[in-house]
Amino acid sequence: MKVRLIGFWLVFVLAGCGGADQDIKDSHHTYLSSFGWTVDSKVEETTETLRHAPEQIENYRIAGMNFSPYQGKDAVITTYLLKDKQENGDEMRVEVYEVEGEIIGGFGILEGWDPGLFSMDDRERLVRDGIMR
Repeated sequence: MKVRLIGFWLVFVLAGCGGADQDIKDSHHTYLSSFGWTVDSKVEETTETLRHAPEQIENYRIAGMNFSPYQGKDAVITTYLLKDKQENGDEMRVEVYEVEGEIIGGFGILEGWDPGLFSMDDRERLVRDGIMR
């Protein structure tokens, strides 16, 4: 009986240890790590039809995301919490966009900033500027 309980407990603990990574798609992991980002956990996944006003498209373009070719298409948007933190301790998130199963890009979000968007390849700049640790 003790052996079964220990075996059950061991399986339960080991299954729980890899939970966060199991929510991260391999393609997203590869995409984000290519920019040096490390995911802490998945926050949410939503689907929306991309319909942005021209000024929104320009704001996203500054953050490295070009939505123009995808207007009117359905996108799956996955938000992840990063292991990285801002210097003040606030969180950092990234959104990865997929259209028809292909990653079309993504951008980061700085908690507490307005607009707080950053390009996926801004990691070194954010460290250099003292925004993130």
